Amino acid sequence: MNSRHQSTGERNSPLLLFQRLLHDRKGSSYFDLMIKTLVVITLMVTVLSFLSIFTTYLNLNHICRRVVRVVELEGQVSDKAYDVFYRLKQQTGLSPEMTVEDVNYHDGQKIQLRDTFTITMTYSHPFTIFTPSFAPPVKIMIPMRVSITGMSEKYWKLSD
Repeated sequence: MNSRHQSTGERNSPLLLFQRLLHDRKGSSYFDLMIKTLVVITLMVTVLSFLSIFTTYLNLNHICRRVVRVVELEGQVSDKAYDVFYRLKQQTGLSPEMTVEDVNYHDGQKIQLRDTFTITMTYSHPFTIFTPSFAPPVKIMIPMRVSITGMSEKYWKLSD
């Protein structure tokens, strides 16, 4: 007689079928591939979402540089500087606050040749972390600040 012979009931028991499924390695590489693909896609989405922060900072820096250049050429914080500021705000969709600091004005709002000034722009960028379907999105505000120093290129003949 064969000592390895099992009865019909033992061969098809749920416990033995479950153990066979656990020890069967067929198709395991597909599960590994699916998990690795999910991880790679998640990392790519995370990197792409952080790119918006860098793009916003570059836009803020661009706005500040353009305004500083206009003030350098005009020798004052004139309507042209504010026109450039508002136009670039509209083009980029940002709404920064602008302040002019470290400046010596002469005869009102004039900045004499080779006098320096600093224009600072601040902005808080809303970064969406998670968007649940049943509630408003979870956001954090990322403060950004750009300060650029310029030098007036206009000579003003001032009255003494």
